[in-house]
Amino acid sequence: MYRVLYRKYRPRFFADVVGQPQVTDTLRNELKSDRIAHAYLFTGSRGTGKTTCSKILAKAVNCLHPNNGDPCGKCEVCCGIDDGSIMDVVEIDAASNNGVDDVRMLREEANFTPVNTKYRVYIIDEVHMLSIGAFNALLKTLEEPPPHVIFILATTEVHKLPSTILSRCQRFDFHRISPQSIAQRLEEVCEKENVSIEHEAALLAAGVADGAMRDALSLLDRCMGNADHITEDVVRNTAGLADKSHLIALTDAVIDHNGAEAIHIIGRLYSESKDMARLCEELIEHFRSIMLIKTMKQPQEFLVMPENDYRRTKEQSEKLKLGFVLQAIDTLRNANEKMLRGANRRIEAEMTVVKLCTPETAVVSSDISELETRIAALEQTIKTLLTNPPPIHTAAKPSAANMPAKPAKRPSQAEMERLRKEAVPMTQWPDVVEEMKKYSRTVASGFEGSTAYISGRYVLVDSTNDICFELLRMPAQRDKMRDTIKRITGKEYKLGRYSYPDEVKSEDALSQLVSDFQSAGIPVEDKNKT
Repeated sequence: MYRVLYRKYRPRFFADVVGQPQVTDTLRNELKSDRIAHAYLFTGSRGTGKTTCSKILAKAVNCLHPNNGDPCGKCEVCCGIDDGSIMDVVEIDAASNNGVDDVRMLREEANFTPVNTKYRVYIIDEVHMLSIGAFNALLKTLEEPPPHVIFILATTEVHKLPSTILSRCQRFDFHRISPQSIAQRLEEVCEKENVSIEHEAALLAAGVADGAMRDALSLLDRCMGNADHITEDVVRNTAGLADKSHLIALTDAVIDHNGAEAIHIIGRLYSESKDMARLCEELIEHFRSIMLIKTMKQPQEFLVMPENDYRRTKEQSEKLKLGFVLQAIDTLRNANEKMLRGANRRIEAEMTVVKLCTPETAVVSSDISELETRIAALEQTIKTLLTNPPPIHTAAKPSAANMPAKPAKRPSQAEMERLRKEAVPMTQWPDVVEEMKKYSRTVASGFEGSTAYISGRYVLVDSTNDICFELLRMPAQRDKMRDTIKRITGKEYKLGRYSYPDEVKSEDALSQLVSDFQSAGIPVEDKNKT
């Protein structure tokens, strides 16, 4: 049976593992000094060598003739582990064996001594998929396993593991493999398979793999099914990528504000069965390249592209401003998210390129609600200024903000009578209370149900809630209320009460006296005269 490349060329020794020296060198040194831990945790993105190193480590700790920390690969133990005939090395998929019962069974098996090897090794792949109960069942065994047991946990999402598990393991982080290392490995595999590959094609495949060697070998496997000589076009067609010239042409259309040409290019790519979401991702990468070129002095080490493409991309970067490039990346990312959520991909791609070709519509905000709030505030300010334009002062006066707050002085009774006679209801008072909620909902709640009147330079507040007037006595709160009223009305007012407690009591007492006289049969002609 045909064996796929990533299985056929899986490393058998630590020296063969590509791009992970921080892991392989440490493990070999520990094995040489016989410092073998009872639990290891391998974490990193997919295709970076976690399972491969787990199997190499399982062979190395049991090898009959170890060689400088590496397994020999020839003894009966190494060969038995490779072909699966030795049952002392167990590989468990935690995605399908994630229950408490599965872990309990594992604990029971761990008590038995190995038959053919020195150590019984349990490789638990995707360990983050275990349930909470399964983790709890594993804790004690993981902390103090039998001396003949080694656990190797592998995961792509280490943040999902409980801290109690992390603290009991020796952790190794696998990094994404660099494109240059992946390309070099692909060229070596092609040489062994008697297939020719261009260096630019290997770099392109490495870029598509995004740091995962397994993905790169899988893509190479498909390319080898299409041609014996692998070029950039073969890789692009196999991976369903848009040609770099199309990305350059789309960016040129954006630079020239030519929306019609951009839509024409999108239509041609769509007719060639190019995936629009993938095209959007490639445009994001292209604008990222432009961003790096405009930001860094030597961006080549971060860019994986042929020299000719780099030259053309650099020419485009000189015609675009950095601010627009950042907006373009943000716009494309939002479009890609909508495509992945089920939106019509072609329409979304066309709308996006038209936005980019029309600068006035390309502005994107990560927080639309914030923009709406700011626009509403500006509209309110403009409306207020148009209704009540500010007075023009001929001489500078000290601002109210710099004047010391004066305690509220109660007007005389005669002045209160005059103010009440001239008072008219303040129709904007509900807006003032609503505006107060923006800086304190607690303060605004004290004015719920209150009313207000305007009399000359005064705003007179009336309420049955004494909390409202307690707040009015506080200089800081009074100043905030005056500022709020000024924002709503455009005018400055003093604050006062519409009525005071003693006035209310005297009026109530007078009314009660008149009522008593009338009940006793004493005529009362004029209430005020009486």
